[in-house]
Amino acid sequence: MKLAEYLAANKISQAEFAQAIGASQVAVSRYATGRRMPRRDHLLKIRDVTDGAVSADDFLETEVTE
Repeated sequence: MKLAEYLAANKISQAEFAQAIGASQVAVSRYATGRRMPRRDHLLKIRDVTDGAVSADDFLETEVTE
């Protein structure tokens, strides 16, 4: 599950999620929109906070548009 989908489904704001994983809201925004890959420590916290619903693999799946 993509991070943006998880946040929307669980009605969690980026700011709340950022606090839970020890990141800035700007970083979470970039993670959610696919503009930045989370650091390893944030990937582990994202997995833990989401109970595995969002994993590192979810950040690797990207759509290629031409």
